[in-house]
Amino acid sequence: MSEFIVEAKGVTKVLGHGAAQVYALKDISLSLRRGELTVLMGPSGSGKTTLLSVLGCMLTPTSGAVRVCGYATEGADAKVLAKLRKDHVGFVFQSYHLFPTLTAAENIQLALDIRGMHGEDARAKSLDVLEKVGLAHKSASYPRELSGGEQQRVAIARAIVSKPSVILADEPTAVLDTSNGQAIMSILAEIAKDPTHGVLVVTHDSRMTSFADRVIHIEDGRFVRDERGSAAAA
Repeated sequence: MSEFIVEAKGVTKVLGHGAAQVYALKDISLSLRRGELTVLMGPSGSGKTTLLSVLGCMLTPTSGAVRVCGYATEGADAKVLAKLRKDHVGFVFQSYHLFPTLTAAENIQLALDIRGMHGEDARAKSLDVLEKVGLAHKSASYPRELSGGEQQRVAIARAIVSKPSVILADEPTAVLDTSNGQAIMSILAEIAKDPTHGVLVVTHDSRMTSFADRVIHIEDGRFVRDERGSAAAA
């Protein structure tokens, strides 16, 4: 088994057409290792979210190659890319994306439902991951009854319940205060310690780099610095 869960080589992504055309990514190469939490930092408009979307098979690169868990994405149609996402990638978003009419446990079970797991097995698994993120006591709570930090924990539980190899988190602490943001990063760092997982977190908050094994800085669609993080040095 390769130590790399995601590999990108020479990835360029062009958005828009004509006078509105923008090179969002410019010849990006990146390998994400198992057992590591990588933080991708950069200002707004630097290409962070675009790169996350390309690595997560939500966008296809204009040129270059991407491999996810050994599977090449070049020439793959929408159905194949959807299967790659379902089988190998878990997403965590800034705005949680929880269904307001479902409880915490039901939101997680929905991720299992689309993978063919139903009933008591799905409920038991959802409760198990809620316990891992410290929210077993809130399994029957609706999103409106949860704080922002608690909602993000549910979102993380939903992302990891199917045991994806790759966890991609887009600004997961942006709308949280410092205490809740650090709690979320602690959970993601703990997940990354599992050698079957790798975690990539996009952020503009330099305070979150203390949890990282690796910190990559991006500006104007290009990597400008790649360094070991504080967690790797600890």
